[in-house]
Amino acid sequence: MGLCLLDSGFCLCAAAEVFPAGAAFDRYAKLAEDAVKKTPAPHNWLWLDQHPKEQSLVWLGQSVVIPQKILDQGQPIEMPGASLQDWMGVTLLEAATLERVRDFVLNYADYKYYFKQYFTDSRQVKREGDTFDAFLRLSRKQFSTVLLNINLTANYVALDPAHGYVISHSTHIGEVAHPKAKEPADQERPASDAYGYLWRLNQYWRIEQTGDGVYVELESITLTRPAGGLNPARFLNGFVQDFPKEFVEGLLEGLRQAFPRPH
Repeated sequence: MGLCLLDSGFCLCAAAEVFPAGAAFDRYAKLAEDAVKKTPAPHNWLWLDQHPKEQSLVWLGQSVVIPQKILDQGQPIEMPGASLQDWMGVTLLEAATLERVRDFVLNYADYKYYFKQYFTDSRQVKREGDTFDAFLRLSRKQFSTVLLNINLTANYVALDPAHGYVISHSTHIGEVAHPKAKEPADQERPASDAYGYLWRLNQYWRIEQTGDGVYVELESITLTRPAGGLNPARFLNGFVQDFPKEFVEGLLEGLRQAFPRPH
């Protein structure tokens, strides 16, 4: 096996074996990002603009979380040996401004307070202009405890005073080897020996200021090993089936709590 090192520290050959769908995921993510980066047009920038039923629900004060499937020239993108989930969540924050929502989303150091049901630790590692590097320690307990170290890079782009977006990519996801320890160390399972709870996590935030308030869309795309299989930890835990949707729901709820509707 060759030792072709990537920026992430993984061997290229090893990465290909552990993440067989990596290239397919990157293709899927590019198509998602092309949609995020499109030039704003009146009533034609948000996903919500093309979905009047969901738009009515959001305008009435409900959040909407719905699965997505991006096609490549009309054809699905196959994910060999992996499972991809793509969830879109939308909410309206009537008492917010674009600037306050942007600052909330990018304040990774406080994610352990904003979203404490998910994160036991969070910190900003570096910032250069509108590019942020962050560390998140994600903890979920269902039938067993899942503890993941996540490094990410996020970039904010202001399209105009009323439209901005954040593109966030995980750059490293490691499974903590002893999640049940009272003081879990940073020792991680080797990628080739990991359960595969979460291989990739890309998130795309669209933020639009309107006369109604701030519309926020979060598209979250995850790559995992397929649910079930021969590993009892994955089968019993349910993480790979349930977490992607629950995560989007929880992040939107955290936003709504931070920016409650005016009475």
